[in-house]
Amino acid sequence: MELRQLKAFVEIAEAGSITAAAKLLRLTQPALSRQIKALEEELDVILLERGAHSISLTPAGELLRNESIKLLRFSDTMIEKVRAEASGEPLRVAYAPSLAGEFIAIAIERFSQIHSRVRVSLSDRSSSEMHAGLAAGKFDLILAVPCPGDAIRWMPLRDYGWELLLPVNHPLAAKKLISPADLDGQKLLLLEKENYPDYWNRVTKYFKDRGLQAKIAGEFDGRESLSSAVEAGMGIALVAQAGRKVSQGRDRSVLKPLAEEPARTVVAAGTAADRDCPARVLAFIEELKRAAAES
Repeated sequence: MELRQLKAFVEIAEAGSITAAAKLLRLTQPALSRQIKALEEELDVILLERGAHSISLTPAGELLRNESIKLLRFSDTMIEKVRAEASGEPLRVAYAPSLAGEFIAIAIERFSQIHSRVRVSLSDRSSSEMHAGLAAGKFDLILAVPCPGDAIRWMPLRDYGWELLLPVNHPLAAKKLISPADLDGQKLLLLEKENYPDYWNRVTKYFKDRGLQAKIAGEFDGRESLSSAVEAGMGIALVAQAGRKVSQGRDRSVLKPLAEEPARTVVAAGTAADRDCPARVLAFIEELKRAAAES
């Protein structure tokens, strides 16, 4: 039994006739019929019920079709892995350090030990840049907060709660737990709405739902610049716990827990929904899942 025979059989089963399948496979009808006849003789079963203008699968044929599809997919994946390993194909990943910085390095280290010839490249990007780059084919994988309605296949990795980042000399810095009422009337710093729409919408909704008034005192292009603005006393910021390492270790700002938090932030691996996901990308996602679960 050969893979080409199984491919031919699956094509016939899906096309519904030997004539149609022969055209798709660019074979003559007699040649294709001989392949199926040889397959039936080797297995010693009847696979097709042949009618005047169409065919139908016997129970044995149904079983062979289903198992052949699995085998052919496995074969394609195996071939892709071997070729990727031999050619040193790239794996282009875009991410936000404040979301995935806690576990991506571990995932890369483990992945590289197994797939030493795959070249992993990292790009630090905003949410909007990641989505645009994935759609344009510039990235194979992005690590971001999922957005509903986009053409991206999402695989959740982990979720995070929220904290309040504020200057160390701020009146609220002495409190152990920050209530919503504490935030009323405060100067609020945000990540840019254009580049971080999910963050911007979650935080502003948090204030709106609770009837809190806050003056937006500035918008910033990343967690690092946002943290620096807080240290400078420009205002306070609600931040996801995913970016703690960016804010920890600074002596001019402090993180405080919230009595009520916005909806938890989910970090997920995203691939283009309109393209097949290469084996090397799937393998890397598995390492990301492991590393995220341990972080």
